[in-house]
Amino acid sequence: MKNLKFNDIINLKEDINMEEKNPKIMYEVLDHTGDLKIKVYGNSYKTIFENAISAMANLIVKTSNLIPDKIIDIKIERNNYYDLLVSLLSDIIYYLETQNILYFISDLEIKNMHITGKLYGAELPENVEYEYVIKDPTYYDLEICPEKNYATIVFDI
Repeated sequence: MKNLKFNDIINLKEDINMEEKNPKIMYEVLDHTGDLKIKVYGNSYKTIFENAISAMANLIVKTSNLIPDKIIDIKIERNNYYDLLVSLLSDIIYYLETQNILYFISDLEIKNMHITGKLYGAELPENVEYEYVIKDPTYYDLEICPEKNYATIVFDI
């Protein structure tokens, strides 16, 4: 993990063009009894996965006030896209629980059930207000359909 300085953050915003990468968080919360279900929009696995990261993070805390001053490289390989997405989101929750860092912006490359890329995040302040305490993504009702421009994800809360 790398700590970024103020000038690095300015350069980071320019490099990944945050407005272009995340013009809006492309998701909606769906009705679900007992858990949190979302529909994430995107017409490719890359877009769906990146929007899923942003959506999950924004449901944990409002990320609009966070400055992404932490960066990590990621590499995940699984047998299918379902395992790939669940592993990716689970890893982000793991970092939050063990390091108090929430990764909410991503630049991913997805090929042949393999993710490489960077995650950008911030250490959460002690007085942060949580929207939802997300325990983990589940396989229940999990759908990933880039050809239909969406994915649905259910989180244990």
